[in-house]
Amino acid sequence: MTAGLMHQSMPPNDLGMAVPAAMPARSRRGVNFFVERSLPLFNPRDKSEAAGPGGMFCVEADEEPTERIALGETFYVPVHDQLIAQDNTPVYLRAQSSKVLRYLTKRLGRVVTREELVNHVWPNLAVTDDSLTQCISDLRRALGDKGRKVLKTIPKRGFVLHGEVIAPPVTAAPVFAPSEMPQEPVDAFALHMDGPIIAHVLEGRGRRQMRFGDIAEAVLAGKPLAQGQGAAVVLTMGQLADPDLLAAAQPGRILADVSVRELAHQHPGLFFEDLGHVGGQGNPRAYRLSEFGVEGGLVPVSLDQPMLPSVAILPLQNIQSDAPDVLGTVFADLISGTLSAAEEINVISRLSTAAFAKGAQNLTDIQKYLNAEFVLSGFFIRRGERLQLNLEFADVTSQRLLWSYRVEIAMADLLGDFEAAHEIVAKIRRAIMINEIRRASIRPLESLQTYTLMLAAVGLMHRLSPQEFSKARGLLDHLKDRVPHHPVPLAWTARWHLLRVVQGWSDDPDGDAQAALGCTGRALDLDPENVLALACEGHVLTNLLHRFDDAEDRYDLALQTNPSDANARALRGMLLAFQDRGDEGVPDTERALRLAPLDPHRFLYLAMAAGTLLTRGDFDRAEQHAMASLRLNRTHLSSLRMLAVTQVESGKHDAARETVADIMRLHPDFRVNSWLKSSPSADFNVGRRFAQALRDAGVPD
Repeated sequence: MTAGLMHQSMPPNDLGMAVPAAMPARSRRGVNFFVERSLPLFNPRDKSEAAGPGGMFCVEADEEPTERIALGETFYVPVHDQLIAQDNTPVYLRAQSSKVLRYLTKRLGRVVTREELVNHVWPNLAVTDDSLTQCISDLRRALGDKGRKVLKTIPKRGFVLHGEVIAPPVTAAPVFAPSEMPQEPVDAFALHMDGPIIAHVLEGRGRRQMRFGDIAEAVLAGKPLAQGQGAAVVLTMGQLADPDLLAAAQPGRILADVSVRELAHQHPGLFFEDLGHVGGQGNPRAYRLSEFGVEGGLVPVSLDQPMLPSVAILPLQNIQSDAPDVLGTVFADLISGTLSAAEEINVISRLSTAAFAKGAQNLTDIQKYLNAEFVLSGFFIRRGERLQLNLEFADVTSQRLLWSYRVEIAMADLLGDFEAAHEIVAKIRRAIMINEIRRASIRPLESLQTYTLMLAAVGLMHRLSPQEFSKARGLLDHLKDRVPHHPVPLAWTARWHLLRVVQGWSDDPDGDAQAALGCTGRALDLDPENVLALACEGHVLTNLLHRFDDAEDRYDLALQTNPSDANARALRGMLLAFQDRGDEGVPDTERALRLAPLDPHRFLYLAMAAGTLLTRGDFDRAEQHAMASLRLNRTHLSSLRMLAVTQVESGKHDAARETVADIMRLHPDFRVNSWLKSSPSADFNVGRRFAQALRDAGVPD
């Protein structure tokens, strides 16, 4: 255990939940547990309970003062739910006792009934009076209130807490100054989308504009205009809207341009269906706002696999700022990486949980959008070079808080050897009752600025805009120069080359594949177990060199290291399908879909799932998955090809010919023989079946 790490031993309480043991006030440095609510996740944007008048925050002894409440000889700091002795050492409380104190401090001098306290601390649970009596006793011991003058009992009515609010000096300087870390010159578009959201409302022959600072606000205002009043609404980034986009607008519908669509990933409740290029190739791409679940309720089938619990690790929120803070994502990455080593757990991909980076989500949303059974969430507070992490682990299905945990670490630990990650994972393991878990070695990037650049590059890489995709390459090249001996930028550069080919943006697919192979080779020299590099190398060995045994070895090794890597799992499933082993491949592609419910490239996972289902002869589900993929990316050639073959083999020849017409319009040079020359399945029955089906649907030889 590092010197800066603090933890509490946690015996079970009367409800079976872990709580901190009672201990003397001076025995260890630490803070109270922060458990506040068991149903919704913590919302750091709601400062009503987290900050006193003026929005100031709690500080250590050598920092600026904040609002406190004097309770006899102790002080309570509302901002941190923290009880402090006169010598500035923290006073520890059980989780439920802390909740009782917090509730009472909001009602100083007022009678609070026993029933009111029970309903607040144990909502929807049947508990005896003994539970509350124990909490009251704990509080009196912590307050040193032997005479019961601070916390009084009012017979047959309830309790009254007496205290004095001590406001901070009006002239106090801000407690937390902005970070003074040197900033790298980064393209602003790489980190966030600048500019307001403009809603262009077309009603009859009239047109007006509405300005919004957030896409969710724009959609909330636009839906009643479209669905209730029948107006056509077009959402753009900035005030100028392309005439072709406006011309494509229809009454009762909401359209968006590509810039607005990219922001939708930050809001899991928004789903934008790809309509392709309005008015033909070269024109702007349009997206129609749809309800979540437009894929038709596709649920991956686990077949012979045991049902494994799924865990979502959400980025932590910075309670001191409304602006995004990369440290929350760094934490989520480290915990996800460590937990992913467990064979018995499905860990939802980071690119999917990133949709909840803004917080303010509840457990119902987590279950609906991520299909996770468990979720780890929380917030953090910066104090100079140290961080206070406040965590909640909840059962999504029952909407029950399983445990809460507060720990303080040095920021350098988070960016280096984060030992606390293993302690948190152990708590998760115990909570979901698994018997064994391996500890993974996490190699984080060496500085916060480098990590920020990495996140920016990955974010740009997963956009459907060729221009933004190209910007990602520039950032990756900068990262390789900055950390030449780190495998992560090399692995993501390999992924960039492969995505360039998959998206149809490469003018030299063989050259990109060879470049990817060069990057994976160097990355694996540095880290032989780098999961992304192994998956990318397997991809090249499959699609370029057709070395199937070597490719399968790469995927197997990647999944031994991280069984929850959706990319490697889907690619292995497709490799098996190429070799007429669709029955073996379907479990992998279905599990990959479960692991990446909100991935920006989910259309790829849907296409690979369609391929394995088609190989196995499950035509109805293969067609559903292919069409779902096309709703996310209308121009994806592999999905179109898969759909055409499925339609032919299921006897829907007219529909297949319409699909082929779309293929030939988008790719006029597409030919069956040229596809066969490069297809990994060419020498297998599945390849010959696909080729004949494409011919039958009208693709020229």
